[in-house]
Amino acid sequence: MSDEIAPLFSNVLLVCDEMKLLGGTEFALDGLKLPSNASRRWSGRTSDLQKKKDRLEVKVKKMLSDHMEEDKMENQDTSEKTNRDKKIEKLIRHAERIERFLKENEAKPGKQWKEIKSNITDNESAIMNTSHGSIQGYNAQALVDSKRQVILQADAFGTGTDHHHLEPVIDGAKENMVAIGHTEEYFKDKILTADTSYHSTDSIKKCEEEQIDAYIPDKEYRKRHPELSINETSKAGSKKEVSAGGLSL
Repeated sequence: MSDEIAPLFSNVLLVCDEMKLLGGTEFALDGLKLPSNASRRWSGRTSDLQKKKDRLEVKVKKMLSDHMEEDKMENQDTSEKTNRDKKIEKLIRHAERIERFLKENEAKPGKQWKEIKSNITDNESAIMNTSHGSIQGYNAQALVDSKRQVILQADAFGTGTDHHHLEPVIDGAKENMVAIGHTEEYFKDKILTADTSYHSTDSIKKCEEEQIDAYIPDKEYRKRHPELSINETSKAGSKKEVSAGGLSL
């Protein structure tokens, strides 16, 4: 319902702007990986899915062959026969589902033009690593105005890494602000903070183009500034890390 949600989102931003809830000077970008309503077992590259389909068909043939042999026997268990028939029908449906998907969809390209795993149930989602293990889902992103934590732009991407997300999020936020009466240069000379995962050539170029005063640490910044990571011992005797604000440097 993007056609309905987008105007509603703009209207909310307009009200926030009129009520002086937007500072318009400092912004923060961060993300969160969320599971989709799709199973990982339906994921794979086209070759993997083809092999899965072939294995299902082989299994169906074996079960049908066994079924025919058992039909010749007397005093069959009716309930067992019914359950076997249901299993065969289920396997056939799964094989046909994969076959339809492969006919209707091409291989899914990644950022480096190398094929990544598709998902038959939700092909816009992707397998992503989280602190709680891997999930089939989306990388949800939000750009927030620092004054009252109002979200200026939110989106969900089917890629786990954040390297390429800053540019589309900034473009989306700029469109939203223009829609409520601001200029194309809304983010010029404004402060933007984001964590290490957003540090990339594309992100830096985008910030330079928009003339944004961005603070995005690279992966080596703690090695150059060891004072930003201090190991302290708590009363319980365990060690904890105290960092100097993960979003800014």
